[in-house]
Amino acid sequence: MALQSTQQWETDILDLFATRDKHEKAFTSMVESYNGLVQKLSYLADQNKNLATSAQTSKDQQDKLSRQVTVLRDQGSPVNQKRSAELEAQITSLKDERAELYKTQGTNAQRLLDLNDILRVKDETLTLNKEEIRRLAEVNHILAHKNQELVDLVNEKNITIQVLQDELTTLQLEMGKLDERQRDLEKENSQLLQRWLKKMNEEADRMNAQNVLMENEQETVQSPQVQSPPSARSLRSVGPESPTQSSWRGNSTLFSVVPQIVSRKITAHESEVNTVALSGSGTLFATGSNDKKIKIWDIKTGLLKTTLSGCLQAVMCVSFNASDELLIGASNDNAARLWHLGTGRPRHTLTGHIGKVFSARFNPDSSKVVSGSHDRTIKVWDLQKGYCIRTMFTFASVNDVCLLDFDGSTIASGHLDNNLRFWDARSGNCVKEVTGIHLGQITSVCPSSDGSQILTNSRDNTLRIIDVRTYETVSVLHADGYKTGTNWSKACFSPDGQYVVSGSGDGAMYYWSTREGIVDKVIKGEQTSPIVGVSWTGNSVVSAEKDKTVVIWGTTSRRATIYEK
Repeated sequence: MALQSTQQWETDILDLFATRDKHEKAFTSMVESYNGLVQKLSYLADQNKNLATSAQTSKDQQDKLSRQVTVLRDQGSPVNQKRSAELEAQITSLKDERAELYKTQGTNAQRLLDLNDILRVKDETLTLNKEEIRRLAEVNHILAHKNQELVDLVNEKNITIQVLQDELTTLQLEMGKLDERQRDLEKENSQLLQRWLKKMNEEADRMNAQNVLMENEQETVQSPQVQSPPSARSLRSVGPESPTQSSWRGNSTLFSVVPQIVSRKITAHESEVNTVALSGSGTLFATGSNDKKIKIWDIKTGLLKTTLSGCLQAVMCVSFNASDELLIGASNDNAARLWHLGTGRPRHTLTGHIGKVFSARFNPDSSKVVSGSHDRTIKVWDLQKGYCIRTMFTFASVNDVCLLDFDGSTIASGHLDNNLRFWDARSGNCVKEVTGIHLGQITSVCPSSDGSQILTNSRDNTLRIIDVRTYETVSVLHADGYKTGTNWSKACFSPDGQYVVSGSGDGAMYYWSTREGIVDKVIKGEQTSPIVGVSWTGNSVVSAEKDKTVVIWGTTSRRATIYEK
């Protein structure tokens, strides 16, 4: 029973496989038949191709043999042989000609290539030229527009100039009228001045007589030998002082008075004046200029006494020694020079700076000179030996220097960096640097007569008085209209320290009261160009203008004196 079941199962599976093969392999025989046909076709195609090749080869061989037969037939006769030789000669000639043609063709081809390269370069150049022409056309258009604008501006300016010329003509007419008015006022002022001088002279005589009477009475009271009051006779004998006594009293400088009267105007140099200095005695003054000369003048007569030469560039500073025997001049040729005023000859040329020397000063005993330069150094020179004994590096260009004590051991310097510095000349060390006192470079430093204060002038159009002991600002001096004219403009104290004087960039003289810190007097109209320096000794002030002019200012003391026009 089991055996029959197994056989039945196998039969079913085989039937199923047969059914599957019947469905899936229905075209197998057809495909195999097709593949066989394709292979047979390919074989027949290859055979056909080989046969065609063989046929072509046979044909070529037949043609070759035919040509050989024809050639052999032609060569058989002499005519044909001659003809053949001629043809061969022609063939050779043609080959040579063809070779020449090939050569010519190669040459022409190379020339064609060269011409193509040239043409390409020309095309590129033409393209660049067109681009440049386009750019230049744009620039030309812009410039034409600007030119038109300038033409319009010139026309506008011409109209403005015409209007200004009309206004100038009107102003000139008004000025003419004002000049006439000024002459009338000057004439009237001269008359009033004469009357005032006459009255002041009368008052001076009266006061002098009273002063003499009072002095005599005091001497009488203090004298133990005199027991009774002066007699009427002695009183009547008291009169005005003699001219000599009056002159001596008038020249005494018990205290300073602001000079207001122009004593003299001098055209001092052929070029711009840079510096001026009065001698200690007040009898001489010196000027230095861009003409490389130093001139010594008599302050009373205004006459030139001597001219000192030797500087190679502009003179920026001059200074007398205490005895008025020597003069030091600082120059832009990087040197300072020492002259003996008695002979007018140079004694020393102090070289060692590598920048412009803007300032040079004697110490009190004239044994040394201190110089400051734009090479940022201060040098101390021994005048006995004539060479530098100490150099102080300041780290800023030096515009001016001064000495503060009798032995010349303390030096003050004003600098391009707006700062004031104090130096110990013995050690070469900076004792104190005072910063923030000015907003512009310091153009000058000047000590007071007792050395307790120092005056600074600056391009910020202010002056300051500094206490040397505390280094604090005592007073700030300024005024409406005051402007420092140059980088080397000098200001100074009065001999008693009660006033400060400085010249402005517009030619005006400004006097300040140091006690009150305000402007005491402004004098305008006498000078018009920038004032580069002032110097005050006794009752005289000398001011130097940049336009070659020096003005001597005079006054009288507060003691009664004879006024002269």
